[in-house]
Amino acid sequence: MKYKIFTPILLSLLLSTSSYSVQINKKFGSKIFVKCDFNKDGFLDEKEYLHMSAKRFKRMDSNNDKEVSLKEIKETQLAKMMPRLAQQWFERHDLDKNNIVLYSEMKSISDAKFKSMDKDNSKSLSTYEWQTFNPSFNKR
Repeated sequence: MKYKIFTPILLSLLLSTSSYSVQINKKFGSKIFVKCDFNKDGFLDEKEYLHMSAKRFKRMDSNNDKEVSLKEIKETQLAKMMPRLAQQWFERHDLDKNNIVLYSEMKSISDAKFKSMDKDNSKSLSTYEWQTFNPSFNKR
C-alpha cells in the first residue's frame, strides 16, 4: 500500500526535476556550468570553478608566460567580439595596476568571486547560485 502511494509521488518529482534540468541546460550560462561540472554531480565545487578560470586564463596567455598582457587581451576572441568586456576583465584582474595580469591575480579574483556566489557557504555552487550571479548568461 505504501509503495502504491510513494511511487507516483517519487516519479512525478523525478520527472519535474529532469524537465527543469533540460530547460536550464538550454541556456548559454547553464551549458558552461554543465561543461565545467566534471564529476557531473550538478554542482561546481571550488576546484571545478578554478579549473574553468585557469582554462580561460591559459587561452588569453598566448605566449604561455603565465601572465596576460594588455596586448594579449586585445588579441583574444573575447576582445574581438566584446572589446569593452575584455577591457573590463583585464582592469578587474590587474590588481597591482601594472598592465599585466598574473595567474595569482586571476586566482585571487576567482576565489573571491566563488565565495561571493556561494550564498549558502556549501563550498559548491548550485545552478541557482550560478545563474543568480551570472544573469547575462540566462538570456536565450
